[in-house]
Amino acid sequence: MADKPDISEVTKFDKSKLKKTETQEKNPLPTKESNEAPPSRHALYTPPPPPALPCFQSLLLAV
Repeated sequence: MADKPDISEVTKFDKSKLKKTETQEKNPLPTKESNEAPPSRHALYTPPPPPALPCFQSLLLAV
């Protein structure tokens, strides 16, 4: 009997008691117009490379 789930409560459920809700998409897909728009300035920005670390081996040779 443990192999089969108990669905007695599901069969008694009354869908008419549910409230009607309106679904809104939080992250809609881009439209065709937005894909054809030129890229923004932010999209063209590339950050500068990190500064180079000092070479400690050359400091040891100087001693």
